[in-house]
Amino acid sequence: MKAKGDRRLAEKDLAMKSFLIALLLAVAPVAAEPPLKWSVSIGSAGGVTGGGHTSIIRSSGDIVSEKWASAGAPHQSEVTGYVNQEELELIERLLSDPNLHKAQVSKPGNMSKTLQVNYGEIKKTFTVGVDEQFPEPVERLSRELSRALSAAKQEE
Repeated sequence: MKAKGDRRLAEKDLAMKSFLIALLLAVAPVAAEPPLKWSVSIGSAGGVTGGGHTSIIRSSGDIVSEKWASAGAPHQSEVTGYVNQEELELIERLLSDPNLHKAQVSKPGNMSKTLQVNYGEIKKTFTVGVDEQFPEPVERLSRELSRALSAAKQEE
């Protein structure tokens, strides 16, 4: 009789431990990537094929490179590097400039360069011919992005 009672007690103990572990797992914070605050991309496309390339810098620091062979072709994407924290802070300061979000430009050429900003609720695309400059402060952001991308490639 005692063995049967000990077995039931052991089973109840195991059930309680299992329940507590499940409860702890349910309420424990999950280690997940923080949501992106912003992303910005710079690239060019056009010409006869419509193909192009873009480099995307995300607030998490990773750089994603996208390439496509023609206008209708699927994009090939891969993480190609990381931007350091100091560069990310500078880019974020430039992205928060209200004058950037007031700028308007969409003058695509046969070959165009594009800068796209996703900053919270703000989503803007700036496009000019490949030989033209963006208006300030878009051009300032473009120069900083190019510099950050070059520095990241050297760090790889």
